[in-house]
Amino acid sequence: MKLTVDSVVNESHTVAISIDGYVPIDVKLVDPIDFPPLYWRAGDGKKSLIELAVLPENGFLSAITLVIMDPDSVHKVDNVQVELLDCEYGFPIVSLGLWQCSDSDDFVQRFIEDFNLDIQVFISPSSILVAINEEQDRTNWIKCSDSFYLGVNSERNITHLLLDNLTQEEIADFSGSII
Repeated sequence: MKLTVDSVVNESHTVAISIDGYVPIDVKLVDPIDFPPLYWRAGDGKKSLIELAVLPENGFLSAITLVIMDPDSVHKVDNVQVELLDCEYGFPIVSLGLWQCSDSDDFVQRFIEDFNLDIQVFISPSSILVAINEEQDRTNWIKCSDSFYLGVNSERNITHLLLDNLTQEEIADFSGSII
């Protein structure tokens, strides 16, 4: 069960990134409009969990929260190795096909869970790269803001998050939140 980007809309939105001592990463892309978001949850469900919120009315990726992260899967590096040369610009719209009844009021149906995915995090002095079930496939990047990129593979499945141009305080807060 992979979360797939259908298209990228070139609209202007503010991306709010929050890194604190409690929640490792919280990225807000678009506020919910009429209905509560749908959720795609991945990781192992015990030591690692990431949630991606999707708006049911249009498929906009609304928010991404790295809820918990296994400290053994966090790697300090000098530089995160990514090529950001050919980026798409805008906001991702994801396929709603994973959710059977996206307009249902049944709370349980709003969640799709894939707890067989490995999450690895690479932190440099100014960046955090989150790899979701990293493959050797080439990563294409969607630039959502000057400091947030979404990585997809050749099938347009979401595989990476890149938070760039972070402060030393944000890096320290992230490190403190996963201990």
